[in-house]
Amino acid sequence: MSDECTKLAIDGGEPVTREPFPPWPWFTDEIIQAAMEPLKSGKINYWTGELGMKFEQAFADWCGAKYGVSTSNGTTALHTGLGGLGIGPGDEVIVPSYSFIASAFSILQAGAVPVFADVQKDSHTLDPEDVEAKVSDRTRAILPVHLYGIVSDMGPLLEIAKQHDLKVVEDCAQAHGATWRGQKVGAIGDVGCFSFCQSKTFTTGGEGGCVVTDDEDVAWLCRSFRDHGYDVSERMRLLEMEAKLPYIHNSVGFNFRMTEMQSAIGLKELERVDSWNLPNRRSVGETLAAELKGCPQILHLALDTEERRNGFWLYPIVLNTDKLTVADAREVVKAVEAEGIPCGPVLWPQIYKERAFQEHNGFGRLNYPFGDPNARPAAVDYGAVHCSNAAWLETRTFFVPAHPTYTKDHALLMAKAIKKVLCAYAK
Repeated sequence: MSDECTKLAIDGGEPVTREPFPPWPWFTDEIIQAAMEPLKSGKINYWTGELGMKFEQAFADWCGAKYGVSTSNGTTALHTGLGGLGIGPGDEVIVPSYSFIASAFSILQAGAVPVFADVQKDSHTLDPEDVEAKVSDRTRAILPVHLYGIVSDMGPLLEIAKQHDLKVVEDCAQAHGATWRGQKVGAIGDVGCFSFCQSKTFTTGGEGGCVVTDDEDVAWLCRSFRDHGYDVSERMRLLEMEAKLPYIHNSVGFNFRMTEMQSAIGLKELERVDSWNLPNRRSVGETLAAELKGCPQILHLALDTEERRNGFWLYPIVLNTDKLTVADAREVVKAVEAEGIPCGPVLWPQIYKERAFQEHNGFGRLNYPFGDPNARPAAVDYGAVHCSNAAWLETRTFFVPAHPTYTKDHALLMAKAIKKVLCAYAK
């Protein structure tokens, strides 16, 4: 440790702060009251109330898409989006190796096979070159994940999709409001799938999700897939006539509907997303970038580019371990946490190493789709997968939150603690 560095709290020094950071999510009395109204009316189900349809269309409008289909959570949004595009058994979908497990599990749930591609070191998102290398005659879609709020490199990914006649399913669970060439994520690919889980940028009270699309036929298929395989347009007509609902299940479907309480919260969150939520996140992210830029122990920060504008769900920092006395970002996390700062290591490293993939633990006695005799052997040989950039990022990356409940002062405290720790651990 340099003589200029301050003694770390983890070593007995004084922490940067002892004041707890404000929590997220945080609901105003107005939002809580809105959630109570369906309970008071008794209209708490998607089909008995009006808020569900209102919210899903309002959210689609906000994204710049024509149609919205709300779902029970982000995982079911991905499953519904894949189902609406007709992706299933016999198909392969290219997905990042470095993401939350639901990005890949949703593909399995659709009956298709996930094929893992590597990510870019600077953006944490799909590497188009590796995606191109993973395309096979069974590939039906690319599933880019806008990780941490950082938009994937959509230009070349869309070009690959066009060349090979592939669908693009955006996983926007962490990137509400992020943009590419001025267009919000979700409305860039064939479908965009969002999560409104408790920790996300935008929450509907613990769980919730939505699929958005510009394709009317896909929207109707998603609605049917979400709701027991109904012919949804016929169901809506019969409900208006107060008729019964026999013989209108056109295909196998699920029950992925959102409740009216969730939709009530979502409508209120939409009212403050552009005036409070996203501006506050951007203030935190931009302050961190300005304060940490040029630090020799940092290789990559979450920065905007000419094409991509960050959504700042979390703020990832990639360390230059060659200039540190510790070889793993988890050691830095321990020290930063001791300074009173919320932070964490990579949440989802190389997900193809999960036992579900390595041991082919699928569905039923056949462990479907892994045990499908028609599956391409190379596609399900997850023991042979190695995504070097994802592995590299796992030991070098940590994050701090960018919650809208934080102020610029909170961002300055986070930056101060990070610089203090990196100074102490500098070579």
